Amino acid sequence: MAPTIRSSMCLAGPLLWMLLVAGCSSGPERPVAANSRAETCEPLMADPRIDPMRGRIAVPISLDASQDVSNLSDRSRPTDAERPAIKALWDAHEACRALSEARFGPLPRYRASSHEAVSALLGELHEGTITYGQFARKLLYIGAQDQSARETLDDELEARARWKAMDAAATKP
Repeated sequence: MAPTIRSSMCLAGPLLWMLLVAGCSSGPERPVAANSRAETCEPLMADPRIDPMRGRIAVPISLDASQDVSNLSDRSRPTDAERPAIKALWDAHEACRALSEARFGPLPRYRASSHEAVSALLGELHEGTITYGQFARKLLYIGAQDQSARETLDDELEARARWKAMDAAATKP
C-alpha cells in the first residue's frame, strides 16, 4: 500500500517531537565557545613581547580571518630581533589551546590538526625556512582545510541526528 499524506504526517510528528526533546535535553552546559575563548586568550595575545609581529602577522592568529595583501606578498624572513616575538606568539598560541581545552574540553580532531599545523608553521617561520608571505598563504590554506573539515563534521552530525531519530521512531510500538 502506498504511503499517504496522513501516514507520513503520523510518522513526521513523533520524529519532530523527538528532535525537539533531544535539543532541549539537559546535559553539561558549556558556555558559548567563541566569546569565552576570545576572553580566555585575549590576555595571552596582549603580551608585549609579541608586538614586533603585530604588523607582520595577524595577531591573534585566526583560521577564519583574511590576510592583508601586504602580508601575503611579504618576501622577507624573520630577523634575529623578530625571532623572540615569534617564540612569544607560539607560546601564547599553545597556552591559549591549553586554557581553552581546560575550559571547554578537548578540541575536535579537525581543529587539533589545524592547531598543530599552525604551530608547525610558526616553527618554520621562527627558523626562517619560510617568508612572512609564505606564512600568510599557508595560514589561508590551513584555514580553508579547517573550514572544510568543520562543514563535513556538521553535515555528518546532522545526518546522524536524522538517522538516530528515524531509528528511535522505528523501534517505538
